[in-house]
Amino acid sequence: MVRTKTSAAALCLILGAAISGCSVTDDGADTRSADDTRTADQLLGDATRTMRALTSLTIDMQVGSEGKTLYSSRFTTDLKRRCTLKATWSRRGAALEQIRIGETDYIRPGGTYLEMWGRKTVPAMRQKPWLKSPVSAALGADNLVDCAWQFPSYKGATKGDQTELDGKPAIPVKVKDDEISGGMYTFYVATEGKPYILRIDHQEPPYLRITKFSGFNNRFAIQPYSS
Repeated sequence: MVRTKTSAAALCLILGAAISGCSVTDDGADTRSADDTRTADQLLGDATRTMRALTSLTIDMQVGSEGKTLYSSRFTTDLKRRCTLKATWSRRGAALEQIRIGETDYIRPGGTYLEMWGRKTVPAMRQKPWLKSPVSAALGADNLVDCAWQFPSYKGATKGDQTELDGKPAIPVKVKDDEISGGMYTFYVATEGKPYILRIDHQEPPYLRITKFSGFNNRFAIQPYSS
C-alpha cells in the first residue's frame, strides 16, 4: 500500500493511506545486537529489515482528529499479490470491502461509498454485491489498496523509555516528519523475540494515524467472489 505525501486537506479525502518515508536511506546488513545499547537509528533499522522480510501481515489502521475516529480499516496481505481490506469512514458511514488476487479486484462497496467516490462502473457496482474489476482499472480516489507495503528506512531517530503495548514490551522511537509542519512518527519496536514494529503513530496535525501490525508470517486463505 503506497502513500505519497499529502496535505492535511488531502488526508481528509483519502484517510486510509499508508505511511510514507521521510529522510529515506538504504541501510546495510543486519547489525542487531543482543543488548539495549543500540542507538535509535540502529534499533529502527533492525526493525525495518525484520518487517521487510515478512511473508504476511495484518495491519489495523485508525485515523482520528480531536478525539473522533474518521477512518478505520483492517488489511491482511501476503505483501505481494493477495490481500483483503475492510474499511469504514465514520463521519459519513461509508464502507468498503476489497479482495485483490493477482491482477483482479473483487469490490463490495456500501451505498455511501458509491456516493462519495464516483466511478464509471457505479451502475454495475449497484447491481451486484461484488464487482470483479481488473487492477488496472483502479483509480486513486477509489481508495483501493495494493498488496505491497513499504517499510522505508529513517535516520535522525530518538529513543524513548521502554513501555508496553497490549502486554508486549516495546521501545518507542521517534522520527520527525520534516515534510509536514508538526509531523512526527513514533515507532514502537518489540524488545522480546524478533524486533517487529508493533505500531506506528503518525501525527499530522490535526490528524493522528495509528497503525498496528500483527499476524506476522501467519498463513491465510483468500477466496474470490463471483461477480
